[in-house]
Amino acid sequence: MRSTVWAAGAAGVCTALFGIGTGIGAFAGQDEFAGFPHAAWPGAAVLLLASVVVLTRRRWAVWPLAVVLLAGSCWLLLNLVELALTGTVTDRHGDPDWPAFLQRLGLTAAGALLVAVVVRRGTGGVRPPATAAPARICRIAYAGCVAWLPYGGVHLLAAFGVPGLEPGPARPSYSMAAALCVGLGLAVFLLLGPVRPWGMVFPRWTLLLAGRRVPRFLPIVPVWLIAPTFVLYGLGAAVYVGLVTGGVLRWHGRSGFGALSYIGVAMPISFAGYGLALTACAVSYQLRTRPAPGSTAAPSGWRDEGPGVQ
Repeated sequence: MRSTVWAAGAAGVCTALFGIGTGIGAFAGQDEFAGFPHAAWPGAAVLLLASVVVLTRRRWAVWPLAVVLLAGSCWLLLNLVELALTGTVTDRHGDPDWPAFLQRLGLTAAGALLVAVVVRRGTGGVRPPATAAPARICRIAYAGCVAWLPYGGVHLLAAFGVPGLEPGPARPSYSMAAALCVGLGLAVFLLLGPVRPWGMVFPRWTLLLAGRRVPRFLPIVPVWLIAPTFVLYGLGAAVYVGLVTGGVLRWHGRSGFGALSYIGVAMPISFAGYGLALTACAVSYQLRTRPAPGSTAAPSGWRDEGPGVQ
């Protein structure tokens, strides 16, 4: 109860301050927001609406607004990868783009707080025993893991000197290949957690935590932070690759398959496939870990009318 109230207050205050700051910037002529042109005023409106929804405790509207906020940060993953590899972040023209990066970080934090409000709201009562997800959900999770093979395979083969897999003469270094393997391992771990029993009860290899219940928000919040990014980026990349391959658009002055090479085709398959699988597994996890009906009550003042996922 206390943690839910704290999360709601933090979400309401942060989104309000972020929305007011964005509105001031828009009034001063800053039209771009999170890398999107003409998005400052809509961004401020969504942030202020999210603050009102949380502070007035209208839970049914929290999920849609959280999805919108997380969708607005859809390029944050690429910014973080670029920051780790190059020490800076740039826009599509190659110019430094720190304001958009910080705005995406802010949207991610705001979306995480909204998700935490809803998830923490449903953690009371008697939780079901630790079980694996249904077979069809497990198959979706395994397919999401396999979806990384095109992207990871192309990068690793290019790192070991196989030519023609990536556009241009550059190829990934061995350190970049090692970082890629670590990242893919973490992605697989995050995807399998919601479908295996150890996503509900800490397994023996966690030592002091073994046998304890996994807090319900622990797998859900990070999943919902990155799933929209992967889905939007993968589907957007698929459309872009199709337009470049068909000659409608150009990449660095070139069009056709040769402009993007194999990595351009592998990228949307892997990102969209993983993101969609992660979304399906997250929904399944939330449904399987809901407290037993009638065993939990909403905090005083929360309005549950309308659709929502506990």
